Amino acid sequence: FAIRPDGKGDVTNTHIVWQTSKQVPKESSVLVVDDLLYFNDDKGVTSCVNAETGELYWQERLAAGGYSASPLYADGKIYFQNELGVTTIIKPGKTFQKIGENDLAEHGLSSFGVTDGALFIRTDSKLYRIGG
Repeated sequence: FAIRPDGKGDVTNTHIVWQTSKQVPKESSVLVVDDLLYFNDDKGVTSCVNAETGELYWQERLAAGGYSASPLYADGKIYFQNELGVTTIIKPGKTFQKIGENDLAEHGLSSFGVTDGALFIRTDSKLYRIGG
C-alpha cells in the first residue's frame, strides 16, 4: 500500500494512493531509489514499481533461496542478498539489468552494512569486508 501521510484516524477509504497485488516482503524492507520502489518477496521474486503510482515496470526472479535481508543501494547499484549467501547486483532503472552475482556459500540473514567505500556482509559464522 502507498498511503498519503496527511490523514488522521481511520484513513482506510480516503488515503490509499495505490496498492499492489504482487508478492511483497514479509521480512525485508522496501528500497526507494529516485522515484522507483524496489522490493522482493521471501522467495526472491523482485519487483520495481513507480513509487508515486504503483505502476509495475518489471518483475524478475533472483537466485533461489529465502530472502530476509533488506536490499541496499550503494555506489549506484542495488544489492540483494539471499539466505544462502548469494548476492545479486542490479542497476537501478525501469528495465531489469543484472550486473552480477556472487556466492559466499554461507548461510546468513542479516542486511548489508556499508561505510567508507566498503561493503560488510555478516553470515552465521563470519563477517566479510569487501572493498574500501
